Amino acid sequence: MNLFSPEVLLAMFLGGLYGAVFGAMPGLTATLALSLFIPFALFLPPEVGLAAIVSLTATAIFAGDIGAVMARIPGTPASAAYAEEIHDLGQEQGPSYALGISAIFSALGSLVGTGLLVIGSLGMALVARQFSSFEYFWLVLLGVTSGILASPHLLKGLVAFALGMLLATIGYDPALGHPRFTFGNVNLLGGINFIVALIGLFGLSEVFYRLLKGPEAKPQPPSPGPLRMQGTAHRFFLDPLRLAVRERWLFLRSALLGTFIGFLPGAGSDFAAWISSNLKRLTQGTKEQVVLAGTSANNAAVAGTWIPALSLGIPGDTLTAIILGLFLTLGIRPGPELFKTNLDLVVEIYLVFLVASVLIMPLVGYLGALLAGFALRLPRGVLLGIIAGLTLIGAYAINNNPFDLYVLAVLGTLGVLLRLGDFPLGQVVLGLVLGPLLEQHLMVSMIKTHWNLLSFFERPVAILLALANLGLLVGMLWLRLKQARRLQALRNLLEER
Repeated sequence: MNLFSPEVLLAMFLGGLYGAVFGAMPGLTATLALSLFIPFALFLPPEVGLAAIVSLTATAIFAGDIGAVMARIPGTPASAAYAEEIHDLGQEQGPSYALGISAIFSALGSLVGTGLLVIGSLGMALVARQFSSFEYFWLVLLGVTSGILASPHLLKGLVAFALGMLLATIGYDPALGHPRFTFGNVNLLGGINFIVALIGLFGLSEVFYRLLKGPEAKPQPPSPGPLRMQGTAHRFFLDPLRLAVRERWLFLRSALLGTFIGFLPGAGSDFAAWISSNLKRLTQGTKEQVVLAGTSANNAAVAGTWIPALSLGIPGDTLTAIILGLFLTLGIRPGPELFKTNLDLVVEIYLVFLVASVLIMPLVGYLGALLAGFALRLPRGVLLGIIAGLTLIGAYAINNNPFDLYVLAVLGTLGVLLRLGDFPLGQVVLGLVLGPLLEQHLMVSMIKTHWNLLSFFERPVAILLALANLGLLVGMLWLRLKQARRLQALRNLLEER
């Protein structure tokens, strides 16, 4: 395969642009983009179709940050992990800088993930085989613990997470199959659609909040001058690269963590972004550091999800599940034998990931930064109207069900009430994402061990993860208590003066 042939490069660019559009628009997810593209991929030459698919998946996750920067509406669940920080960063230092951090660290994280994909496809997959429902329970609980403790107000973070878990219980019980909290409405049997919840809590609530607070809802950046390519390029490329040099160890830790979480079947980039960004919040990191950690981890996890897919034939997430279906349709059987019978295909995937990381993501991100800079010049009323229209269209387009619009309105109202009470919306989303996983792995473990709680401590990896949860809980509570004592001592000193 000639990777730099015009056909392959064009397929990668168009696939990346297509994935970026779907990733940036709430309701038009990367999964939907890939599902719609698969029928066309069957009629393309294999190298062209695969190049477009890899580029699509690599950029769609990153592109969710564009909506978060512009309108505080994360396009993907992974972007929701640090949506507030990246939006504030775009307001304070300009969308070019915020999107530059997202694109550059997404590309660098993808490079790390690709390197580990090349080096350790078989070796790292052996580790994933050791994970059962017990290990996954402790791993999810680690994400829950870090998310709650990362909230500036511990009690409010706990309440917000509990609210998210409560919303996630609507619909059928995953273990017993009984409907819960549906109030006899058949539209709620499948639960609340996560994307609708995401749009309502972040998107529509932002419109309501701006309308309620008026022009002073949030300090606005100075009115930008004419659009200049040179200034945008400097803020987009050079400043984030300087940040990468300063925060190289944080980036490396986040990318390695994201790759590890990515290759665990079922975890995916969403989980990686939440854990990585929350761990940085726990240490009182700056907004740049939180965004850096989240974006590095989520795109490293994208490459990491291919490790179990290629090595074991086990999808790391929904996207790789669709791709595995395409492989089987084409007569390609993933697994250890793939490296013997279709080594050229494996090498092609590695190379496309490499080129998509180095060229496609920064290029698509730069175009997004230019468009974001243009959108900031729109009048406030026009921008709010566009945001409101996109939230309605995005929520309705998912299932073509008018009932979703009622859910959107309720969650939008709930979101603005939580914001007025200074409750973190990120923890609500965390409850929606991790709540069902926590319940599922708990119930599966309990049922297969006949409700023996000691079974959670019988496997070595499970014990290590349980100790990690305990250490994180004790350590962070001690750190918070220490900070509270310092603050109280400072207040007493000021009162004496």
